[in-house]
Amino acid sequence: MNEKQRERTLKFLQKVLPADEYEKIQKLKINDLGFGYDQFGMEKESAALAYFIVRLAYKYWFRVQSDGHENIPGTGRALIVPNHSGVLPLDAAMIGVDLVMKLDPPRNMRAVVDNFMGFTPFLNTLVYRAGQVVGSRRNFEDLLKDEEMIAVFPEGAKGTGKLYSQRYKLLKFNVGFIELSLKHRAPIIPTMSIGGEEQYPMLFNFKPIARLISFPYFPLTPFFPWLGLLGAVPLPVRYHIQYGKPIKFYEEYGPETIKDPETVRMLADKVHEIVQDMVNQGLKERKSIFGFEEDCKSGKK
Repeated sequence: MNEKQRERTLKFLQKVLPADEYEKIQKLKINDLGFGYDQFGMEKESAALAYFIVRLAYKYWFRVQSDGHENIPGTGRALIVPNHSGVLPLDAAMIGVDLVMKLDPPRNMRAVVDNFMGFTPFLNTLVYRAGQVVGSRRNFEDLLKDEEMIAVFPEGAKGTGKLYSQRYKLLKFNVGFIELSLKHRAPIIPTMSIGGEEQYPMLFNFKPIARLISFPYFPLTPFFPWLGLLGAVPLPVRYHIQYGKPIKFYEEYGPETIKDPETVRMLADKVHEIVQDMVNQGLKERKSIFGFEEDCKSGKK
């Protein structure tokens, strides 16, 4: 955006957002290089506009409920480590909006996107301007050195590509986030996200088409591609997000531990177990997938 577009964007947001939320997004900080965006291309006005758009889905479509915000450090580097699901990474978007809405002061969550999104024309610019980054080790480290909070999904793209029959069964975690935590003394915030597995119930992955379009999977759901674009609309499931107590392995294990693959694997498995237990408990407490009866009881329309 140029200066006039940034001014217009802020004026628009001031009109459409409640005063307290507009004040919050004004508090969001970026490491501006002097051109209006940071080294990864994040632009405050674009990020705020993305927040407004995703906020609509957060409040009115997915009706997100969340707790555990006291476990998130108000400042400094941290790793948000959730389970992953849903065909499209809407779970990451919901967590990102939640951390702006529920934290005071709000915090940017720099989510790591798959390489195919980072190198897709037009889409990559939108991703970068909204504050997301391609998942390379150097990007991770630069963000942590700048005391940023990043979200790492250790299941990777395979997590969003789970079949409906595999829902809420976490795949084996990659270990990179453990190495980052130990090296940079960044606390790990285990995070549970429930709802994404049902937003696009994937019955089958049609791999020939996925390979043809260079995507990690091509989902066949009860509605897509049979209903065309209408079938690409996610179901109005209710999202539940919970942030667990910070895990600080670096207090017991020094940075040299990253040279010990067995120990790193063991620590990753511990976090996997914690997040899986959080998910299992969340599923036990969930009354329904859509939660409409809860809206009726609370007087919501």
